[in-house]
Amino acid sequence: MAVVATSLALNGPAIAADFPEMTLKFGHPYNETHPLAQGAQRFADTVQERSNGNITVQVFPNSTIGSSKELVEAMRVNVVDIALVPTTNVASFYPKLDVFYLPFVFRDREHAYAVSDGEVGQSMFEDMREKIGIRTLAMYESGFRTITTRDTKVEAPEDMQGIKFRVINNPLNVATFDALGANSTPMPISEVFTGLQQGTVDGQDNPVGNVRAFGFDKVQGNITLSNHQWAGIMFLINDGKFAGFDEATQELIASVAKETEAWEREEINRVEGELLSEMEADGMVVTRLTQEQSQAFQDKMSAVWEEYSDRLGQDLIDAVVNAE
Repeated sequence: MAVVATSLALNGPAIAADFPEMTLKFGHPYNETHPLAQGAQRFADTVQERSNGNITVQVFPNSTIGSSKELVEAMRVNVVDIALVPTTNVASFYPKLDVFYLPFVFRDREHAYAVSDGEVGQSMFEDMREKIGIRTLAMYESGFRTITTRDTKVEAPEDMQGIKFRVINNPLNVATFDALGANSTPMPISEVFTGLQQGTVDGQDNPVGNVRAFGFDKVQGNITLSNHQWAGIMFLINDGKFAGFDEATQELIASVAKETEAWEREEINRVEGELLSEMEADGMVVTRLTQEQSQAFQDKMSAVWEEYSDRLGQDLIDAVVNAE
């Protein structure tokens, strides 16, 4: 029997509602120590608390119920209800999202937030909901991507020439590192540690938090703070499932997603410097690019902009670049 919720925990807004009993399946690819995983668990705990235990969110971390792409596929056929998935993986189903991964399209985090939270992002997310039946409730982040390698200190685009390099399984990401002359190898994140350990690939790109959480620093000697792409992580729900909720449940799910978005963004930015210092203390060589060195990477990767301008539409690219 459903219980009437009369008060809400964790400083949430007061809602009185007779929440229906339900269990929701929530999958993501992140290690439990990562702020993204902690944000997902915080969402689950808060929803359960505020529904007086009527709504249970079962969280499945570490790709245990599928890779990022598989999670999107599972959501579309109602096997998974909620997922955290990088924009670049969702772009396989809604190609306009590739604009988030154009190299160096974002000046800084605030610019990325202005796009994802503002008119440009919200318009895309609504169009995506109508086209593929998946609703975007929030946008977590894992930060700006870095380049790690086993042996090569990467200070210039030429240093990437011929390196066997793991990339996200998305044509834009392949093109980004092909532009540097790397031997780009698509691979799910769940397989990257083994690939690096066994020498299947010699390097990869990920934000600092991912490098530490997945243990890549244990099998990589170098990290370059290239900041070539911002990794927005979409908080998604099957739209048909969401539409079937009563109004109070919709409000609860949506509001807690946004609350935990704010918490996760703050947390990932808080810990990134600490994690980088830990990796450096453990012996990883950290390369911080000068403005001139960063520009050299931007110049090389500009070929990706040329390739994708027609596919994405120059109007969309301009809207992203000019968002404030």
